[in-house]
Amino acid sequence: MSRFHQNYFDHLVAIHNGLRRELKSLLQTVPTASQPAAVKNSMRNVLYFCRHLQGHHDLEEAVIFPAFAAVTNIAHWSHSHKELDHTLDVIRKLAQEGIDQNGLEFDAQKATLFEQLENLSDIVLPHLRDEEDMSKPEETIKLWPTERDMRRAFPWMG
Repeated sequence: MSRFHQNYFDHLVAIHNGLRRELKSLLQTVPTASQPAAVKNSMRNVLYFCRHLQGHHDLEEAVIFPAFAAVTNIAHWSHSHKELDHTLDVIRKLAQEGIDQNGLEFDAQKATLFEQLENLSDIVLPHLRDEEDMSKPEETIKLWPTERDMRRAFPWMG
């Protein structure tokens, strides 16, 4: 097994674990934030997470998905990507409302935001697991048997 295959997998899992930690933290803090300053801070954290997730998703759309699609069927990801985009838009709007209102009188929107974060979790977590399963070194060696193939598909990995 190539060191490159292992490095790619380790890098991907580290990014995914960071996203999982952020999402878990939001699911714990958003519903419990009650003071206006805490609500506003929580909403900022929601927006930061949305940026992190969107950045990861954009990179995948541009580079990783085409590479995977060249060697295996990933059509089942299409629907979840549309759901992801819609859910992220709703979450961003709600979080921005909380900031714009300085965290005041935000209880109804906060409950909706929490529901949307749960929906996001239902979309994102299975996708991260699926991508990791496809990216395990023992799997990628089947898709890209040589280190040269991997370097061509993922040039930023060195």
